[in-house]
Formats: sequence, structure tokens, C-alpha cells
Amino acid sequence: MTQMPGVLDWLAVGDAGLEYSRSNPDGILGGAAARLAIHAAALGASVALVAKLGDDDAGRRASEILRRTKVELRWLQRAAGASTTAFHAEKGEAGGWHVELGADAALRLDELPSAAVTPAMLLVVSGYSLRVEPARSAALGALATAGARQARAALFLPAELLWQTNSRMTLRMLEPAISRAHTLALAKEDLSLLFGREREPREALRSLSEMGPKVIYLADQHGAVWLREAGRTHAYAPPKVHEPRDRYAGAAAFWVGISQGKPAGLAAQASVRYAQAVRRAGLPPVVKP
Repeated sequence: MTQMPGVLDWLAVGDAGLEYSRSNPDGILGGAAARLAIHAAALGASVALVAKLGDDDAGRRASEILRRTKVELRWLQRAAGASTTAFHAEKGEAGGWHVELGADAALRLDELPSAAVTPAMLLVVSGYSLRVEPARSAALGALATAGARQARAALFLPAELLWQTNSRMTLRMLEPAISRAHTLALAKEDLSLLFGREREPREALRSLSEMGPKVIYLADQHGAVWLREAGRTHAYAPPKVHEPRDRYAGAAAFWVGISQGKPAGLAAQASVRYAQAVRRAGLPPVVKP
């Protein structure tokens, strides 16, 4: 892909809020769209975020975190009277997460900037937005109109944050988005949530590719990556087994490489190195690895 002057590397669409856990009880920046965007910016990509925060203390804190990055925030909205989405990592919950829905679930398709205003190399959509309307229509519409921006549609699929009780229904709800994505990224531990049982990664990637994506990026919890492209699957492992501190770092680095014209294999290798370099969730390194 050859980038024209004034074209963003990314337009990221979806969720933004605060994420809470035992290791981060005061909260860090949460939401796949927001976290992917700050990693992309840390790697030198030009990226704009389209999302909604609430008109509360959590929204103000998330806004301040984002302002310290180089992410373009002209389309980051504050919804009057609404709360900010909170992601709680809690043991005992299905998938380990409890989510308090907030303003980002109210993002509408007509609130996305027009294609004429924001041409981009990649349109990166968070699959979390597929949970409820109107955010679901915004996410599906963004993927469907990526071509009008001369962009490739990229879908990040955090299945653990979606529907966990019925894998068949989960996959049925996600299939319209998967079919519209040129590139799909997800985590290995999500496979059982999609297919109802543990699957060997190569088999799962083949099944997902039959739904439409041309490139699929699958991250292992220990830092390895599987890449499905042109009917073949390749595996990339880190030099040492080290669980990545931030589950969004690898996919962000991969898509930065893709948007800057790297072959998928080289982008995947670089993403493994970057994910290993991140030492704190929600806080990308200042210097490129």
C-alpha cells in the first residue's frame, strides 16, 4: 500500500473507558480501540480515535491519558449525562471480566467522520462494539465502508468480552463483522468461546478464514503468534517465553506494520518483539523496539 499525503495510517473505531484489576485498582486506559490506538501512536503511526466517553470522573481521566499520547482526538466525544464504560478483571466471572456498559455503547454510525474527511490505510474496529446497538451498527457500518476511505478493514475480536454462554450464538453474532474484515486479530484463548471446544490453532484459523478474512493474526498468551495468509499458516515465537503485559500490544504493532507496507510475516515478527518490550499494560514504551 502506498500512502498519499494527508492519509492517516489508522482510523480506530470503538470502545474507550477505564480498565480495573488487582494490579491496577485505580484504573488504566481501557477499551480495545483506545489501547490499540495508543500503541499505534507509540510506534509512530498517525492514528485517529472515534469513540465516546462519559461525562464523569472516569471519562475525564481517560481523556487526560489519551491527551498525553499522539492520537488524534477530534472525534473523541464526551456524552453529557452518561457514564464511562468500566472493564473489571474479576476472577469467577465468565471469561474473567465484568463490564459496566457506558457511553461507548451509544456510538452511532452517523457520528463517524466522512470518508472524504478521513482517508486512512486501515480502518481498525473493536469487536467489543458488536455487543449492543447502536454501537453494533456503527462497527458493522465502519467495516462495510472501509473501501470508501481507500482503507482495509481490520477487526480486533475480544471474544472474552462478548457472549460466553453459547459459542454458536457468539459466532453467529460475530460472523457479519468477520466476513467484512480484510484482517482479523484475536487471542488463542478466545477460540473455545467461538467454537465451543479447544481447537488446534491451524484448524481454527482455517475455519475463520473461510468466513472471509484474508489475513488472520492469532496471539498466544505466552507471546507466540500464528499468522494465516494465502491459505497457509505460519508460527512465530518469542526468543524467550514471556507473557505479554498488554494483550493489545501485539495486534497493534502488527497492524502498524501492515499500514506502513510491511509484508504480513515481517509485521508479525515485529509484533512479537514489540509485545515483549511492553512492561506495563496500557503504557506503551516511549522508544520503538
